[in-house]
Amino acid sequence: MAALQHQQHADVETPATEKPTEGGASGGGGGGGGGVESQDGSANTHHVSGATTPTIVADNDPVRGFNAQTNYLPRRNIIIVFLALAIVILTVLMDQTTLAVSAPIIGSDLNAGSRTSFISDSYFITATAFQLIYGRVSDFTGRKPLLLLLLAIFFIGSLGSSLSPEIISLVVFRAFTGIAGGGVITVSQIIISDVVSLRERGKYQGVLGAVVLVGNGLGPIVGAVLAQKATWRDQYRIMLPLSAVAGAIAWRFLPLKKVEGDWKRKVRAIDWTGAALSLVATLLVVLGLSWVGAYTWVSTHVLVPLCIGVVVAAVFVLWQWKGCTEDRPPLMPLSMYKNSIVVGASITQTINGWILYSQLFYLPQFYQLAYAYTPIPAAALTIPLLCIQAFSSTVSGFIVSRTGRYREVLLAGWIFWAVGLGLISTLNETSGKGKQIGFAILTGAGSGATLQVGLVALQGAVPRKQMAVVTATRNFQRNLGGALGLAIGASIISTTAKHDLKPLGWTSAMIKSALDNPAQISSSASANRIDPARIEQLRRAYVRGFHILFDLFAALAAVAFFATLFLLRHKSVDRDDDKQLKEDAKAAIRQAKEKDKGTSDPPASAAVRAKDT
Repeated sequence: MAALQHQQHADVETPATEKPTEGGASGGGGGGGGGVESQDGSANTHHVSGATTPTIVADNDPVRGFNAQTNYLPRRNIIIVFLALAIVILTVLMDQTTLAVSAPIIGSDLNAGSRTSFISDSYFITATAFQLIYGRVSDFTGRKPLLLLLLAIFFIGSLGSSLSPEIISLVVFRAFTGIAGGGVITVSQIIISDVVSLRERGKYQGVLGAVVLVGNGLGPIVGAVLAQKATWRDQYRIMLPLSAVAGAIAWRFLPLKKVEGDWKRKVRAIDWTGAALSLVATLLVVLGLSWVGAYTWVSTHVLVPLCIGVVVAAVFVLWQWKGCTEDRPPLMPLSMYKNSIVVGASITQTINGWILYSQLFYLPQFYQLAYAYTPIPAAALTIPLLCIQAFSSTVSGFIVSRTGRYREVLLAGWIFWAVGLGLISTLNETSGKGKQIGFAILTGAGSGATLQVGLVALQGAVPRKQMAVVTATRNFQRNLGGALGLAIGASIISTTAKHDLKPLGWTSAMIKSALDNPAQISSSASANRIDPARIEQLRRAYVRGFHILFDLFAALAAVAFFATLFLLRHKSVDRDDDKQLKEDAKAAIRQAKEKDKGTSDPPASAAVRAKDT
């Protein structure tokens, strides 16, 4: 590992005997070329004893002076980095999804009542609201320091959640944890884009997508087991050693490429006004959407935050357009939306988040309400879907790396997903496990193929200096799509249930209680909670709402297919400087090894091509 550690600095430090060239500029941006280029695009290097050594200079352009973090690694080092990131992501994702089936138990223990939904809403709100900030901040601070800070926040939030004596403190600590949860995944994806070429990124992002799906699948099961067999506090306690181990692994094994420049200039270079506007806008919009399940769309609780949030969002867009400067670049450069691939990817990734989050939430609930399964079997029935998703994500990533083509993979994925969702919408209380699992497998094949390949297409559409920003923007759009999907899903289910059940004597409170806590109609609890006749009425009403919801999902998947077909034209995943960057990575390793042995003076690596491609 000593060689890896030395490589982290080999191509970013200026030799002590040399001074930076006047007027030089470092190349690339968030994931920049790793070297330097002058204003005319030529490589800016120093000659020492006949060899050339790249130098990073923090000039007056913050984007180019602080964030040249491309750091291609040899395969053996990539595997170490990848495994470290996989452990980090798995930890965070398990924390995100443990609440899926344990929320009613927590609400009952803390006497939270209708406030139970705030536990998950608070996490999701902050995880979404901070997304746009992670990319640009990581450009100026470096990826590794930001990731370690986020893991520390995650640890503190988990500790506070495990000790919370009542619902308000739990909601606050979950919101605090969400700040870290959303950022860890985004920064990890950015690190992958820093250390491997775009073509090879397909397979690594694909496997990373599989890790994401495994985490999403393990979380509900772990949460259900701990909540039913031990205590719900254990689902947060278990995150303490996991996050500590993840942090130690990240500190030891992740490559660190120092970001040069004065910290005061770095602070001034961050668009704090844009950050504040995006935070306020997202908080209000997601908060309004999260209240749709408890209130109607025209209620004050929903309309006021939504309307104010939309206005603030418009101000944010105006600020990104007119208020930012070269010294203080925007969090979300609007210029990238001139590219049809970015527009198409934004549409499809928003739809991806909409369907995927809703699918993970409503399928277990459907199994509980339609088939009277208890939480653990209901969560376990999602395993086939998640396994196929993971397999599909991995295979599609390898296909992209092998062929260099992503468009066909995305088109096939959206077709499979649309057909699978349409078939799931035909399930009812009499459908056997064969159909339940078979339709889920088809759905998983489609969703897995669109998860990470879409990110590769998006990253390939922008220059390196926008890599981190576009990755954070994509995750923001997916989270926002997820919030919208969950809100509309809750509205459809609730409206359908009220329409069908109120004529049968059900009150709004009875309907809400049954939908919020589907476990109460399982075979073990039905005798004490709801009489069999009413259970059958609820089941039929819910199944009808479920059909409408998944028909909508299938239609959205079809929209994403056509957006891919007409907007996501194929662009090569090979960049002009990939070969040189790989050679420089090998040279840096050889230099580090020779330096460790002390057998000879370290040879200078070739100049890194930083020109945006």
